[in-house]
Amino acid sequence: MPLSGTRVLDLTRLLPGGECTLMLAHLGADVIKVEDPVRGDYGRMAAPMDGRGASAFHLYCNINKRSLALDLKRPEGVEVLVRLVKRADILVESFRPGVLDRLGVGYARLSRENPRLVYCAISGYGQDGALARTPGHDLNFEAVGGTVGLTGPEEGPPFIPGVPFADIGAGMWAAFAILAALRQADRTGAGQFIDIAMLDTAVGFLAHHAQYFLSCGTRGGRETTRHNGRRPGYRLYPTADGRWLAVGCSEPKFWKNLCRLIGREEFEADSSARAERRREVIAALEETFRERTQAEWLALFEDEEVCVSPVLEVEEVFTHPQVRARRLAVDHPHPAGGTHPALRLPPRLSNLAPRRPLPAPGLGQHSWEVLEEAGFPPGEIGRLFASGVSHAGREPEGETLSE
Repeated sequence: MPLSGTRVLDLTRLLPGGECTLMLAHLGADVIKVEDPVRGDYGRMAAPMDGRGASAFHLYCNINKRSLALDLKRPEGVEVLVRLVKRADILVESFRPGVLDRLGVGYARLSRENPRLVYCAISGYGQDGALARTPGHDLNFEAVGGTVGLTGPEEGPPFIPGVPFADIGAGMWAAFAILAALRQADRTGAGQFIDIAMLDTAVGFLAHHAQYFLSCGTRGGRETTRHNGRRPGYRLYPTADGRWLAVGCSEPKFWKNLCRLIGREEFEADSSARAERRREVIAALEETFRERTQAEWLALFEDEEVCVSPVLEVEEVFTHPQVRARRLAVDHPHPAGGTHPALRLPPRLSNLAPRRPLPAPGLGQHSWEVLEEAGFPPGEIGRLFASGVSHAGREPEGETLSE
C-alpha cells in the first residue's frame, strides 16, 4: 500500500478529522486514534445504532484504525503522547486553536521532538482571525462561506445543503495537504504545520461562483447562476407522482433533444432564457413534466442523448444499477463479528488492491499493543492502566448524540 509504514496519530473527533484519517488509513497508513479514556470520540455515541449496537457513524469513520485510550489532561498522558510522536510521521487534531498548546503538546513542542512531523490542525474558522476560537458546526461554516445562500428557490428561503460539505471537504483537503507535506518531508527532512479551516473549505466550494464575483462583480444568490437553477435547462422538475427529475442539459444539443422528446420544440432556443421569458419556459416545462411519472419519463429518455436523471432518496441510491456496478458499497468486518456493508474509497487505482480491512476499533482496544510497539515496558503500561491514564478497552460513557 502507498502509505504502508506511515504512522498517524489521530487526535480528532467526529467527521472532518475522521474523514481525513479514514482516507489515509484506506491507503495503508497505521492510524492510531488517541481517545479520551472515558468517552472516546463522540462519534462512538452518535445515533443511529445498527442491529448489533454499533454507531453507524463510528463504523463509517473508523475502518482500518486502531484505538489508544489516553488522558491528555494528565501529565502522564501528555508524556506518553510526546514519546509516541517521536515515532510518528503525522499528527492530526481538531481542537480549538490553542488547546493543545495549553496542554503542552502543541506544534511548537512536538516539532522539536520530531522535526519531520507533519502536524495538521483542523478547526472551524482557522488558527487566526477574530473567530478563531468561536464554536461552530458545518452549517455555521457553510452559512458564513456562502453555500447556504446559494441553495434554495429564487423567491424562497435558503436551504441547508443535504450533506455536510464543509466537514467532509475539510477532511479531504487535510488529507491532500498532508500527502503534499509528507512528500516534502521525504525530500527535505522537515515537517510542517498545516492549518485547515472548515470555513476556508466552505468558501473554496464556491469555486467559479467566487470567481464570477471576484473577476466581474457578479452577485450570487439562489437561482442566479447556471449551476443553481437559473437556467431552464439546468434545474429540477416535479413529475406526476410527486418525484423529481434533474435536468442538466447545458449544451444546446442536449437541450434541443430534450425539447423534441417532450414535445416542446418551441423552447429550443430558450435553455438560457432570462427575465420573464425564463419564468414562462420553466412554468411550461413544470406543467409538461407533471403529465407523466418519473419512471415514464426515464423510460422515454433511455438511450437518448439527454442529460436527465432521477432524484433519488438515500435508500434508492444503493439499488441503482450504476451504483451497484461500481461496487460503491462493499463488505467490511464488523466489530461484533461478521461483516457489514460500508462505502468504499471512491478512487479506483489500476495498480492498487484494496487494503485488507480492519473493523472499527473499540475504545482503547489497541492500547497495550500500541504502547508496547512504542517501547513502553509491560510494567509501565500496567501502571498507566492502573492510574486510569489509559486502559485495555471498555465501552464509552456519555450521552448519545441524537440523529
